[in-house]
Amino acid sequence: MHKEIALALLRNLPAWRMRAIERIELSSALWSKREHEIHIKPLSEVAAVRPGHSDHVPELYAKLTRLPKDSDGKVELLLPIVELPKVPLLDLHITVDKEPVYRIPLDSGARLESEYIMNLAIEAATDTTRFDSDLMDLLSAIFFLPTSQYDALWKKYNHLSIDPRQWVHPLMKLIARRDPLKIFLDAFLEFEVKEHIFNEWREVSSAIRNYVLQETMEDHLSGAEHPLIALPQMARERRRLGKGELDEQLCSRQLNSLCDLLRESHSLLPHTESEEARSRAGAASTLLSTYAAFGKRWTAFARCRVPVDKPFIITVREKRSIYFQHGWNREYRSSRLFPTAEHVGKTTWTTAAFADAQTNHLSIYTTDTSVRLHNCEAVDTRGRVIEKRVKPGEKINGELDEEAKTFELYMRHDSTPHRGKRIWVKCDLRLNRISSLFLYLAMGITAFGTFLLIWRAAEGKISNTHGLTAKDAAVILIPVAFVASLLLAKDNSTLVMRLRKLRQSILLIELFMLLGTAFFLYVWHAIHSTA
Repeated sequence: MHKEIALALLRNLPAWRMRAIERIELSSALWSKREHEIHIKPLSEVAAVRPGHSDHVPELYAKLTRLPKDSDGKVELLLPIVELPKVPLLDLHITVDKEPVYRIPLDSGARLESEYIMNLAIEAATDTTRFDSDLMDLLSAIFFLPTSQYDALWKKYNHLSIDPRQWVHPLMKLIARRDPLKIFLDAFLEFEVKEHIFNEWREVSSAIRNYVLQETMEDHLSGAEHPLIALPQMARERRRLGKGELDEQLCSRQLNSLCDLLRESHSLLPHTESEEARSRAGAASTLLSTYAAFGKRWTAFARCRVPVDKPFIITVREKRSIYFQHGWNREYRSSRLFPTAEHVGKTTWTTAAFADAQTNHLSIYTTDTSVRLHNCEAVDTRGRVIEKRVKPGEKINGELDEEAKTFELYMRHDSTPHRGKRIWVKCDLRLNRISSLFLYLAMGITAFGTFLLIWRAAEGKISNTHGLTAKDAAVILIPVAFVASLLLAKDNSTLVMRLRKLRQSILLIELFMLLGTAFFLYVWHAIHSTA
């Protein structure tokens, strides 16, 4: 019963969630602090709403009445709490009605997500005979968190490292056509994958990938986009559940079943002639978008005791890795030619669920006074800008309730029906103008001081005059070196250090060039002790 209620609530999130507020604080170059607050309606009111209403959750009333109610009016439920990306998380705390809750294991949550896909397939009236336990195992493995081993292996063969010793891996991939995915499967599967079988799997995986890329941007770690990386997890789960060993025939059969499911769902999208066809097309569209999303994100489910007749609040606090590149779309990469240039990127990307309640509020801010938000822009899961610029005389389509942009805060508020379920927010970070101006002035003064030393020394050598004296060198070197060293001092904020990294590196090179020039001129006897 608890599982059925959890799936029904997951299918109709805005029906029982009044408001979702997410606050994101950019305070470090490594982590962002996040606080998610979700206001829940009284479940008894949601269950009593008549069918056909937007606030109605089908069969919730019948299921709630079967659950035993405590003396304080609370019942034990399995609730879908929040959707989180498959990135490193730190200090994840969840409370429901001010009480800490027990979050179920990731594999159990992945199993619930696969059953949710099955329910969508039934609603779309697709061929559900393919949904045997083996396909459920494959879907659960796909929705499980990706392995860090494959991520490290993929980066080794696809990223050009600063260390020249690591260049052999991209060269081997280029010359010998070594596939990191094949290396990964050979290392973590119990059986050897024959070359022709692997090529067949790649063809099926490519077809699956085409359907996924119509819903979201590419990601090498998405199990939905690349289902082959989930096979080792599927093999481990089968051994744990006592279902026997995985073999090539079973993998081929389930990969083809998954591809057939997506193909059939995609074929239903254009058919909207009747009300039944539109309902099936809507379920098929939800199936495709949800499958693509579950490859990159996972839903946290928690067992908790909640009041039935009064509202309550769910809070989620966590720290999440900050990413200064958007590797899923070349259009938004900081550098398209030199991968190592991503290390000095100043554009951070953050993702958020933006249709999991009737109204969604999102705020992104920075507490560091040396950092400002230069520009923030929202894009959908395919990388397209959500709001087009309004031209003179053009009507606003009303897809957004409120948006505010300042140097310290980006705020977005939306309650529009049928809005995108997930958005990306691109934040261009910059130093405040005073700190940036001082850096540019220091770079210019240091470069001019180097030029002045060389010019005065060369003038003295050519015209046989006194040229550059020790007093002249001191007048140039001392103020310039003092200003440069002051600006090169370590910052307390790692975010400021990242934003200043490139200009500080240039300033440091200029400073050593200045000092090196002074030492060279002294050794060359171009600096005279007297005028």
